[in-house]
Parts: sequence; C-alpha cells; structure tokens
Amino acid sequence: MHDITNPTTERTSVLANLRALLPNRRLRLHEALRLAELQANRLLTLRGSLDIPVSTEIVTNLPGIGIDYELDMPASGCSDWDSRHRQWVITLRAGEPDTRHRFTLLHEYKHIIDHGHAGITVAPSRASINRPAAETVADYFAASVLMPKRLIKAAYFGGTQTIETLADLFEVSQAAMHVRLAQLGLTRSVDVDPLPALRCQPPSGIARHRHLGTPASIRSPLSAGFGR
Repeated sequence: MHDITNPTTERTSVLANLRALLPNRRLRLHEALRLAELQANRLLTLRGSLDIPVSTEIVTNLPGIGIDYELDMPASGCSDWDSRHRQWVITLRAGEPDTRHRFTLLHEYKHIIDHGHAGITVAPSRASINRPAAETVADYFAASVLMPKRLIKAAYFGGTQTIETLADLFEVSQAAMHVRLAQLGLTRSVDVDPLPALRCQPPSGIARHRHLGTPASIRSPLSAGFGR
C-alpha cells in the first residue's frame, strides 16, 4: 500500500524541498547525476513511497501539478507553467505505453525542479549534439525514482534477475530497466536511452495560451500505477 502523505509536505512543499538541494552554481555532469539521485530519494521519502511499483501519485497528487494528455504532440512530453491556474502542467503524448508515460512524467518533473537553475557544464569530450546534458540528468532522475537503487538490488540479489521480470515488477520498459541495471553495475554497459534524444521540451515559464484537455477515453490512468 502506498502512503503518499507526510507531515513534512504540509510545512514545506515537495518542490521547494527538492529545489533546496540545488546549489546556486552550474554543476558538472557527474554532480548533476549524483544530485538527481539524491532528489529522487528525497522525493520517495517525502511522499512515503516504500513499495514497488512506485506509484506516480507521488507526483500527480502534488498541489500545483496538473497532468494533461494530447494526441498530436511532436514529443513524448513537455512541461510548462499555467499562469491562469497557478500550476505546472505536464503534458504527455496520448496513446503511448503506460510504462513510457510513467517514465516521461518523472523526466518532466525533473525539468520542473531544475527550472531557473544555472545549468550543467559538460566537458567538450562528453558533450552530445543530440543529447543535451539536462535530458540525460532528467532520465537519471526518472530511473532513480521508478527503479530505486535499494529496491532494484534487493530484487536482483533476491533472485529476480531477468530484465523482463524486473521490468514487469517495477512497471517500466525493458529498455529502461536494461539501462538502470547497467548504471548500477548489475549488467554490462549499454548504449540505450530510455527516452531517445529530443523526446521532450524543457519547462517554460510562459503562460499557457490553450487548455490541453483530452477526452476521457484516451486518458491514461497514471494515478492507478498501471505500467504494463
């Protein structure tokens, strides 16, 4: 059972707690990745999420966060500020698998956390034209939330070691699980992105000029934790 309430969130917003971990300077990529996992663990702690699969309600039930779906999107997700309703809105591309919706949701939430931050400094040797550092870090955050290191290792060393079974258990795609196992040193390194390059747009502080509503028939029940 998921307990998504915590007295801490009543005093200080979850978003403020996570943003408070960001130093007031540009980060190197390795620092940004380490911080992303720290923020992921803080989010899980603040929301009292102890079970697997991790429920996306830890984000969707937060005040100041709205979720919309749209069919005709060039990317899997985007996030922007709705000045009328005074909330951040994460828009997901309707029709995609629920496992992808779950990952994209957390990916976009990381962009919201980082909105306004000084950014990431990447050495020229590690720079990628097709994969901005912020996208890599957002993926790492999403993976750290949906596939927490402690829980992955507990499952893996408990005998659940196939990618297919682990992906089903954590309700993520097999590609995302493959990458996460490599990140944790549990399998060989792979060159697979859970979300390919240019699959999202960073958050915008510009007011939304339209409502991205979607008929109920194509809305995905994220809050129910579906991901297969």
